[in-house]
Amino acid sequence: MKNPLLILAVIVIATGYSFAEDVTGDWNGKLSVNGGELRLGLHITKNPDGTLKATLDSVDQGTHGIPVSVVTLNGSTLNLKVDAINGSYEGKVNAAATDIAGTWTQGGSLELNFHRGGIAAKPTAKAAKATDIDGDWLGAVDT
Repeated sequence: MKNPLLILAVIVIATGYSFAEDVTGDWNGKLSVNGGELRLGLHITKNPDGTLKATLDSVDQGTHGIPVSVVTLNGSTLNLKVDAINGSYEGKVNAAATDIAGTWTQGGSLELNFHRGGIAAKPTAKAAKATDIDGDWLGAVDT
């Protein structure tokens, strides 16, 4: 008897068919706005009934836990609706479920791509190099 799992694997590979991606977890992205960037965090989990729920963070604006009103994954298309800020997102999840390429809409439309993982801390400014005049100085002022 032929192995049914092997046959299924061959069919999946031959047709390019993929099962629904698992999008649960933490995602990060950057939204380019007015010459600057806003770092965003997306946190997707599952309800006990299997439906998806999410919150959104706008890190650089100091806003965390914005409720996502609607989260749907239809095939590889992820749709988010964020009523609290009148925004929405539509993106395509790649086959490995490591990236989501899409568009954020909030008054206008902007490219927004998410990547797996949390948000990295903003780089801090590097200290200036020491110079020959660095150190303590003592002086007097005549008044």
